[in-house]
Amino acid sequence: MTTHELKTDPVVFQAVASGLKSYEIRLNDRNFRVGDRILLCETYHTGEDMKHGAPLKYTGNKIAADIRHILHGPIYGLMEGWCILSIGLVLIHIERVQPC
Repeated sequence: MTTHELKTDPVVFQAVASGLKSYEIRLNDRNFRVGDRILLCETYHTGEDMKHGAPLKYTGNKIAADIRHILHGPIYGLMEGWCILSIGLVLIHIERVQPC
């Protein structure tokens, strides 16, 4: 089992933490496999904000989830090289700190 640490936008992180979202759509540049674990690390800024100069800074909030199923592209509009990871939550760690 491999653990993959993944930067995660605040809105997406909160959707997973609340249980509303049980999947991740990711570029499969890490050779994800069923049984691997992902560690979602919440960032203060979105990826789009970071493209425009916002710093990469983590909130300290983390979610550990196991990969249960992988749908590989190209299929159903999913591009080649991308995948949808069906995940099952293992642990949610929320820091109780104020944002910078």
